[in-house]
Amino acid sequence: MHLTAEKILKKEDFTREDIITLLQSQGEERNLLFRKSAEIKEKYIGNKVWFRGLIEFSNICSKDCLYCGIRKGNRNLTRYNLSDDEILKAAEFAHKNRYGSIALQSGETESVRFADRVENLIHRIKDLSGGSLGITL
Repeated sequence: MHLTAEKILKKEDFTREDIITLLQSQGEERNLLFRKSAEIKEKYIGNKVWFRGLIEFSNICSKDCLYCGIRKGNRNLTRYNLSDDEILKAAEFAHKNRYGSIALQSGETESVRFADRVENLIHRIKDLSGGSLGITL
């Protein structure tokens, strides 16, 4: 039995087949799905947009993952590593401009020195934002 999007969206729990049906919906059924998703978003999140800043502070990496452009073996790029002051300045910008959070992103480096650096940056960013700026690594 093939349920319509309208019937599926009235259910509490969806089966795998329900989800496939919803994802394949077209025309008015797709519009219904979009309206329902907007209604749920409004209910739980509200009508707000939250900014997240991305601070890519280094492309130096000790891994050699073949899918990744910044892998250790890629000799066709210029490596960089922002200073702590540059990272903190970017975090301060995000805080002053009311971003909800930042993501600190870099290549992977397995060293105590790198881990200590990141830990120190997290503490300093929390201090400069009064703990209000979320941080994702």
